[in-house]
Amino acid sequence: MSSGKQPFRLLSGLPSEHGFWVMLGAAQASALLRTHGALPSLIAAVLVAVAVIFAGSSSHRQIRKSSAAQLAATATLALSSVPVEVAGGLPFASIAPAALARVVVFVTSALVVRAAFASAGHAGKRWLPLLSGASLALPALSAALLFALGRIAEAGTCVIAAGMCAVFAWHRPSVKQLKPLGITLSGLALITVITLAL
Repeated sequence: MSSGKQPFRLLSGLPSEHGFWVMLGAAQASALLRTHGALPSLIAAVLVAVAVIFAGSSSHRQIRKSSAAQLAATATLALSSVPVEVAGGLPFASIAPAALARVVVFVTSALVVRAAFASAGHAGKRWLPLLSGASLALPALSAALLFALGRIAEAGTCVIAAGMCAVFAWHRPSVKQLKPLGITLSGLALITVITLAL
C-alpha cells in the first residue's frame, strides 16, 4: 500500500455517525465551559476524546446492529463530560445533575432517531408509541426531579428537550427527514451546552 493512502485508511476506521461527533463535541464543550477551560480539564478533555474515539472506532459497527447498544453508547458519550469536570475541580453536587441532564438529552435524541427508523417498516411501527412515549417521559420526569432538587438550569435543559420531543411525537419525522432531524437535534445539543453553562 502506498503511504499516500494510509491516512485515508486510518480515517475510514473512525465512526461515521454524525450524532457521535455532535454528542462527543457537545459533552466536552459543555464540561470545558463549566470548568472555565482550566488546564487540568483541557488535558482531561483531550484524553477523554481520544479514548472515546478509539472505543468508537473499534466498536461502532457492532453498536449499529443493536438499538440497546446505541442507547448505552449514547449515555456513555453524555457521561464523557464527567472526568473533565472532575479534573476541573467541580463539586459532585454540580457534576451529577449536569451529567443527568446530558444523558437525558442525548438518550432522548437517540430515541427520536430510533422512532424515525421504526416508522419506516411495518414491524417497527408497533414500537413507535413506546419510543415516542419514552422520549417524552424521560425528559419530563427528569425535569421534575431536577426542579425538586433546585437544579434550575439542568431542569430547564430537560424541559427544552421534552418540548422538542413533543413536537417530534406530533409530527413523527420519517427516515426521509433524517437530515433536518439531525440538524435539529444538533441544535438541541448546542442549546444543552449553553444552558448547562449558565
